[in-house]
Amino acid sequence: MLQAVVASDGPVGVRELGRRTGLPRSTASRLVGQLNAIGMVERTADGLVTPGSALATLTVDGPRPLLRDRLRPLLVALADGFGETATLAVDDGDAVLYVSQIDADNAVTAPDVEAERHPFHVVAHGLVLMAHWPDERLDAYLTASLSAPTGRSMTDPTAIRRRLKRIRTDGYVWTEEEFDVGVNGLAAPIMTDGDGPVASVGLYGPSYRLSPTVLPDLAEALVETVGRQTVGLL
Repeated sequence: MLQAVVASDGPVGVRELGRRTGLPRSTASRLVGQLNAIGMVERTADGLVTPGSALATLTVDGPRPLLRDRLRPLLVALADGFGETATLAVDDGDAVLYVSQIDADNAVTAPDVEAERHPFHVVAHGLVLMAHWPDERLDAYLTASLSAPTGRSMTDPTAIRRRLKRIRTDGYVWTEEEFDVGVNGLAAPIMTDGDGPVASVGLYGPSYRLSPTVLPDLAEALVETVGRQTVGLL
């Protein structure tokens, strides 16, 4: 609940907090009341919820939260800000693993992919992670048989290498119906001071609504938002 309040761009209502956290309104109201009582949140004159002054008493001593928990506010912000499903994925060895998903408030959304594992070369998350692989790993992957879930899947090793080079330059990648017909994706890596990305974050949704043609400035906006909201989290 605190993550949802802090991630909001401004005061937010209890009903909306319930939607963002997946909690019944009665439960969300009870938690907000408890958090308000100890100063972790505050209520505005019209009953909306804002971060409270007692948040300053929290420390970072002890074990750090899981990556998916630390980045959940980012996913909420992306889903709310861009109106599409936001997902977080990590490199799981032989496939990309979707570890978290926040749905946007849209009547038409893409399927739930949380906990699914997909081939790297046909999803946006996988491609932005592949772009930072060492040469030996990339060579081994591209010499294996590459699946083609749809007629738009890219399987030519030379073309994939060119694409990965472009991703390293741009900092993002679009995929257009390469894993699911009618579904597009956009992803950017979450970088640290280490050797490569710790995860990938992105958006996916119906191809008629989410595409570089319809939303030509979305990729740059995604990269900017990810960079701004992950400062100090990793």
